[in-house]
Parts: sequence; structure tokens; C-alpha cells
Amino acid sequence: MRLKLYILLTVLLVSFESLAQDRYTVRGTVKDAATGEVMPFATVFFAETTYGTVTNEEGQYRLTVSDPGTYDLIVKFVGYQTFAAQLKLGDQEEITYDVLIKSGAKNLGSVVVTARKDARWQEHMREFRLIFLGESANARQCKILNEEVIDFIYDEENVVLEAFSAEPIIIENKALGYKIQYYLEQFVVDYKANMSSYYGYTVYEELKSRSDRRMKRWEANRQKAYEGSTIHFFRSLYENKLEEDGFYVQVAKDVTGLGRVIDPKDANVYQFLKSGTTDISKALPFDNLLYVTYDKEFESKEYQEIQSRRNIGHASVGKLNKKKPQQSWISIMEGHEAIEFEPNGYVYNPVSFYSAGYWGFEKIAEMIPLDYRPKKGN
Repeated sequence: MRLKLYILLTVLLVSFESLAQDRYTVRGTVKDAATGEVMPFATVFFAETTYGTVTNEEGQYRLTVSDPGTYDLIVKFVGYQTFAAQLKLGDQEEITYDVLIKSGAKNLGSVVVTARKDARWQEHMREFRLIFLGESANARQCKILNEEVIDFIYDEENVVLEAFSAEPIIIENKALGYKIQYYLEQFVVDYKANMSSYYGYTVYEELKSRSDRRMKRWEANRQKAYEGSTIHFFRSLYENKLEEDGFYVQVAKDVTGLGRVIDPKDANVYQFLKSGTTDISKALPFDNLLYVTYDKEFESKEYQEIQSRRNIGHASVGKLNKKKPQQSWISIMEGHEAIEFEPNGYVYNPVSFYSAGYWGFEKIAEMIPLDYRPKKGN
């Protein structure tokens, strides 16, 4: 009996130690760069994850993650510039990283901003919701809880709309079961060029529910949002599982007089891969465009409606609800040579590439945190 107990304790100890080694912590102090004063109650988080906290009264923070890799550490404080740094966790169980933040809000130049929530503001807000949240079924279950913190600048001469917010935009996604804080860095709609772009830093919090049925629905919706996403694609590419996971990649280019020409053959994208700048990253350089088809899920009715409106000016009932696999395409932005990514799907510089098609359709309402993992058996 004593021998059995000893073996049991040994197994438990080994299991506990292995569990502890799978957690990586970064701690530090946030201070004012000019005065050196500590900054209590600053928001500190790893972007695109569920890992976030606030500094204590001594300006100290502590974040612990379960997976090694590179994370974007973001520090926000009202009236101060956004602090962002890439941290690699995994070589040590714990590291110290102190942060100095600089005062100063975004410079709006000589543009006059009208914060009054008048009819023009309401019009801009409707446009913002459409572009920011998207037009998917999930978007209908998303709500911005503090729209009043968002203001707009409209440049009539250049026909450009910009949005900004000094506070995080709080989004409740009842489709996926997340409360999201989005720190908006840029939002631009160029009506002449018919282009829109935005970026910011996001931290997620899982919604709570006592209903098992609702929790299961959230998990099912999260998995559906994950499958076929950019995170799923880069994870699959890293693990050499594209075909197994349902991805098919083709090379395309725009040819004068012919338009866009897509090579029907499988691109065998693995031949493009190179070693990244770190020991765990890979780089994907390519010319022109890559078309990515995900054949395990069809285009949604909402996506087909949007495509139909763009092509013929209205939604054609006869062209909707066709079972077409989801197709997206990506191109590397000027000034960048490759897309560099890690095993968890983390992309070192998310503005290094442009995505369109189905990935362009999927907005905030479809986003899931980088630390999301599909549950086995679903």
C-alpha cells in the first residue's frame, strides 16, 4: 500500500511539474517615460488573445500564457501613446519587461472634430458598424456598447472618412460568446478609391453563462469561425496539413488585356516556404497573388448577397444559396518581402499582406483570439 501511494505521489508530482513548465510569465513595471513615475491602472495585454490585466498601485503587471511563442505586448493609458512590443516567451519560465510610456494623444492637425452626435455622426456610425463589424450572420449578434466614444473626421475635398476613439471600443459578440476591447489605431474609408482599412489592438474576455446549451452553441460557433480562417490557414501551412485540413492554393496574377488569370494547378505552396527570423517562425514569400480555397465549408448566404449586389447592383435570388467553397486571395503589401508566422498562426506583421474574398468579408464579428483551440470531439 505504501509503495502504491509513493508511486501515485510521484506521478502527481511529475504531472504537476510538467503542467507548471507549460506556463510562461512576463512581469514588469509601467512608468512615465518623462518623469519616471509609476503608472497605476494602465491596461496591459497581449493583442488578439484573452490574456490581459491592469497595473496595480505600484504600476506593476503580470501576464501568464500557456503556449510558447511571440506575443504583441500592448500598454494603453488615456492621454498616452500606445506602447507595443513583440515578446518571445518560452526560453525561460519567467521574464521581466519594464515599460516606459510617452504622453501625447493623436495629432489631428488643423482638422476640426465635431463630437456632437448629430445626424451626420449617426450616418458615419452606420457606415462604421457596417465596415467594422461586417455583414455576416454573426455581425447581427454583435453590439458596440459604447458608441459615444467614437468620433469622425470627414474630408469633403478628398472624400475620406476617418474614425478615432480615445477609449477602447467595447463589443459584445453574443454569437461567439466574447466581450472584446478594441483599441482603434486607424480607421479610414477612401470613397474615391472604394477602399476601407482599419487596424487596432484587441483583447478578448469570454462571456459567462449558466446555460450549458448556450455554452455549447458558443463553442460550435467559435469552431465554425476558426475553420477556414487565416489563423487556421497559417497553422495548417506550418504543420504541412493544408490538404488534410481542406485548403487548396493556386497562383494568380493580373495580366493586361486578360484580367486576372488563375493557374488551375495546385501551387504546392510548401516550395515557397523559408526559415523565418526566429527559430520557430517560417516565412512565405510569393509574387502576385495566392488564391486560397477552403472546401470544407461553403460561402454564406450573406456573402453571396454582397457579391451579387456588387456585380449587378442588387441581390439576385437565383444566384444565392449556391454551394460554393469559400475562396480568398492574398497579396504581399509593398515594402514587405514575405509573410512571417509561427505554429499558432501568429503573423509577425499583420499589415504585411492584403486579404480579399471571403477573408475580406470576415470582420470583427468573426474574429477569435489567437489562443483559441478547437475542443477535441467537436
